[in-house]
Parts: sequence; C-alpha cells; structure tokens
Amino acid sequence: MSISMELIDELRRRTNCSYEEAKILLEKHNGDLLEAIVEFERKNSSRAGNKARQKWNDSEASLGSRIRYYIAQGFKTRFIIEKSGDTIINISVNLLILAAIIFNWFLLGVLVVAFVLGCRFRIRKAKGDVIDLNKMVDNFGSKMKEVTTDSKEWSKTVNEKESGSMNSNNDSDGYNEIIIE
Repeated sequence: MSISMELIDELRRRTNCSYEEAKILLEKHNGDLLEAIVEFERKNSSRAGNKARQKWNDSEASLGSRIRYYIAQGFKTRFIIEKSGDTIINISVNLLILAAIIFNWFLLGVLVVAFVLGCRFRIRKAKGDVIDLNKMVDNFGSKMKEVTTDSKEWSKTVNEKESGSMNSNNDSDGYNEIIIE
C-alpha cells in the first residue's frame, strides 16, 4: 500500500515523529491516521514515564556529585591573610566557613581588627586566580563616597532653588526658621 506524503506530513505535524516512524506507523495501520497516532502515543507515553523516572534519579545523583565537587573546590580554594608580604593565615574556604558558623562574632571581630591593622585579605582559587578582597572594599568605599558627594551636591542645589522662593530668618537662640510665603 502506498502512503501519501500528505498523510505522513499530517502524522509528523501532530506527533512530532520522524518520517521513517510516520511511514511505518501508517503502513502498519493501512493509512488510518487516527490508529497511527494512538499507537504512537502508547509507545511514547511509556517511554516518557521511564525517561521522567530516569531523569529524576539522574538529578538526584547529579546533586550529590555537584555537592562533592563544590566541597572539593572549597578545599582547593584558599583564604589568605597577609601582613607586609608575610602570610599570617592560609586556610581552605571550607574551614573558614566552618569557623564562621562556630565562632561567628569572634571571627568577625578578628577579621575587622586584622583589616584595621592593615592586613591584606585574598582568596586564591584552585586554578590560581586571586581575588583581592581589600581592593573590593576600597572600590566599594570610593563608590559610596561618590554617591554621598553627589547626593550632598544635589541637596545643595535643591536647597538653593528652594531658597529663592523662601525667606530665611535666623533667631538669636540658634535655630534656623524657614518661612514659606
């Protein structure tokens, strides 16, 4: 029996199967499109269920392997505190996290004191990349200064514009009184 291209295209459009699979299904059911679709769904629904179960199991396994990977990377990544070029502390990031959990306020105080005393903080990744935490803090501080300077300039400009429409009166007791007319 000859199956028309229109029937194959219709089956492919409805089921998203390959040309070969569409031809086989239609030949098996003597060109009956509905029977071919029903058989295709029966075959693929059991496959989809198995794939879903397998995917669930794979995601659990990959979660465990991802956790092991990140723990291994944490032991390879180092937290380093230096003072005048001498290394004071060189520990893995995992140990630093554990110490932060156990000695949270004490550790925070020690790190603040070390920062004030001029120690340099670095994180060295497993591949050799170095993150300088002091530069990050300095950049953050300079950006905060810029923002506060800009906001002070903005408030001065706003106050100058408002003072054009307001009369100011300084009392002898040191208070500044603004009268809006």
